[in-house]
Amino acid sequence: MEGGKADWLLRVIMKILVVSGFLGAGKTTFIEKMTNKLKRDFVILENEYGEVGIDGDLLKKDYDKIWEMTEGCICCSMKSNFANSVMTIANSLDPEVLIVEPTGVGMLSSVLDNIKKVQYDRIKILEPVTIVDPNCIDKYSKEFEEIFVDQIKSSKFVVVSKTSNMTKEEIKRARDSILKINPKAIVNTEEFSSYDDIWWEEILELKWDDEIDYKDTSALRSNIDNIAFKNISFDELYIFESYMSAIMRGRFGNIIRAKGFLPINGAWAKVDIVGERYTLEKIDAMAESKLVLIGKDLNKEELKLLFNSCK
Repeated sequence: MEGGKADWLLRVIMKILVVSGFLGAGKTTFIEKMTNKLKRDFVILENEYGEVGIDGDLLKKDYDKIWEMTEGCICCSMKSNFANSVMTIANSLDPEVLIVEPTGVGMLSSVLDNIKKVQYDRIKILEPVTIVDPNCIDKYSKEFEEIFVDQIKSSKFVVVSKTSNMTKEEIKRARDSILKINPKAIVNTEEFSSYDDIWWEEILELKWDDEIDYKDTSALRSNIDNIAFKNISFDELYIFESYMSAIMRGRFGNIIRAKGFLPINGAWAKVDIVGERYTLEKIDAMAESKLVLIGKDLNKEELKLLFNSCK
C-alpha cells in the first residue's frame, strides 16, 4: 500500500491546452506570449495547414521544444498520428504543459474528442482557448460557418485578438457576435500584452468540463486549398509588393491567408496576409525561405510560374 502510494505521488501530470482559432486569428502570437510570460516546462505541438511549416520555424527561434505535424489535419485525416504523438510526448518528453495548436481549418470539437480518447490518469485536459480575429467574424461566419462556429462553440474561453486599433463600439459588436454563437463563453477583449501573469496562470488551471457537441468530420469536404514555395527571394521590395498586391486583389484566386519568411533585397522579412490586411516585418535570417498561400479556387499553375521565377 505504502509503495503504491509513493508511486502515485511520483507521477507527473501533463496538462494539455488546445489553442484554437481560424486561419490568421493570432494563435501562434498568443502561444509566444504565454511561453514568454510563464516559465513552465512547455512542449508545443504544431499542426499546420499547408505543404510546409511556417509557425513552427518561427517559434523555434525562441523556443526549442516544438513537435510539428504537417500535410494533414489532426481533427480528421491524422487522428492516429496525433494520438501517437501525444502519448510519445507524455512518455518521453514529459512536459508540465503540452500546448496543441491545431490547423486553422480544424474542427475543435473533433480535436478535443481525439485528445479525450488518449486521456488517462497522467493527462489533464484544460479548457481550450479559441482566438478570434474580430475583423473576420462576418466573413468567416458566412464562408466557413461549420468550422468557425464549431471553434467558438467548443470553447468557453475566447480571446479576441487585434483590438488595439478598434473602437469600443467595434469591440462590443465583436463580443456580441461571439456570445450569440456561444452564450456561455468568457470573452476576453484586451490585447495579449496587457494581461498580467495571473491571467496567464489562470488559463493553466481551467479544467475542461467535457461538454462538447462533437462533430463527425468524416463527411466534411472543405474546398480550402494551399500551395507552398521554398527557396525564393526578391531583389527589390517594390517587385515583392506588386506580387502581394496582385494576390490580395484576387488575381490568383480567393487567398484568405498567406504567410512565410524570405529575403528581400538582402534583408529577411516575415510576410503575413489575413484577408485584406498585409504586414511585412524584418526578422533575423532563417535557414531557408518559405511561403504558403491558403484559400479557395487557387490558380496553382500561374502561382507556380510567378514564384518559381524567384528562385
